[in-house]
This record gives sequence, C-alpha cells and structure tokens, in this order.
Amino acid sequence: MKDTNTNNTGSSHNMIAAGTKIIGTIETETDIRIDGELEGEIISKNKVIIGSTGVIKGKINCDSATIMGVINGTLVASDIVSLAKSAKFTGDIETNVIAIEPDAYFSGTCKMPKKEW
Repeated sequence: MKDTNTNNTGSSHNMIAAGTKIIGTIETETDIRIDGELEGEIISKNKVIIGSTGVIKGKINCDSATIMGVINGTLVASDIVSLAKSAKFTGDIETNVIAIEPDAYFSGTCKMPKKEW
C-alpha cells in the first residue's frame, strides 16, 4: 500500500502580493512577506518581511522583521528589526537588536529590553 503521509519538512512561507488589501488579523507559524496592504495585525512565530510596496497600518508581533515599505503602528520582535533604506516607519518598536540603514525613515520610539552585561 502506498504511503499517503504528506508531511512537509521543507521551508515554506506566505506572501501577500502587491495590489492585495487585507483588513483583519494574520496569524502564521511560518515566514510571511507582505507586498500589498494590511490594516490590522500580523502575528508570526518567524520572520516578517514588508516589501518596498508593502503598507501596514496596525501591529506586528514576530521573531524578526525586515522592513522595506511603510509601517504606521507598533512592531514587537523578539530577535531583530532591520529597516532598509526604503523603509518609512512611524510608531513604536520593541526588539533586542535594531539595524537602520542610511536614508531609512524612523519616527517614534524604540525600546530594547534590558540585557544582563
């Protein structure tokens, strides 16, 4: 008899394409890339990428984030946040590590949890 087990052990990710607008909450166990628009919340246990055409109004909670597009809201990342030179971020960031490229726009606050030295 043929084994019909379809366990997928390869990497996978989600993508919201440019021209797509979502209002609501996205929850994912895998990486997600947003090139469209989201008004609401993203909850990811992995990486969130906001592409250069991506626009987010709301909250992001993730492991790590790379921002190339526009965010107006709150971003909480347990690992690292990277703002590329094309990023336009207005709001609050909470993360352990932040990297901001020259020409990236950031207006808001950044909170980094206290580390034991």
